[in-house]
Amino acid sequence: MPDDGFVAVGRVLAPFGLKGELKVQSLTDNPRRFAPKSKLYAGQQPVTIASSREAGGHLYVTLKGYAGRTAAERFRHAMLQVREDDLPALPEGEYYRFQLLGLDVYDRAGVRLGVLAEIIETGANDVYRIHPDGGPDILLPALDDAIVNVDLAMRRMVVDPPPWR
Repeated sequence: MPDDGFVAVGRVLAPFGLKGELKVQSLTDNPRRFAPKSKLYAGQQPVTIASSREAGGHLYVTLKGYAGRTAAERFRHAMLQVREDDLPALPEGEYYRFQLLGLDVYDRAGVRLGVLAEIIETGANDVYRIHPDGGPDILLPALDDAIVNVDLAMRRMVVDPPPWR
């Protein structure tokens, strides 16, 4: 979990090699986050990307000022983050995933369906997994005709689930 006010963009798995590289699991679809000179936070410590490369399905980065395996070891299992305030604004009606997760979900009649617990990526469209207080999870396609309203200030989403729910 990222720190309050931050958004996770990667997780350091472990140091790699002797030159201070870190093997990173990317948690973002924006590869520019790891470009050289990018500013991130390892936990809440500011760091700058010195170099990055992809190989074997993983990302390998070095951080400015932390050459060598011993220096890189301090970042083992660190969460790489950016400040929420530093994220670019999205067009109206678009949201970052972290903004949607945890929203209370209601139907048009005002009946609480549960909490948006997961966003599942499929080939065609995302699917929201809504976890109710009791009973099985509800899967809802993330389509304009199913999502009526999102109110981030109220932490609330209103949906029009298909009749097969």
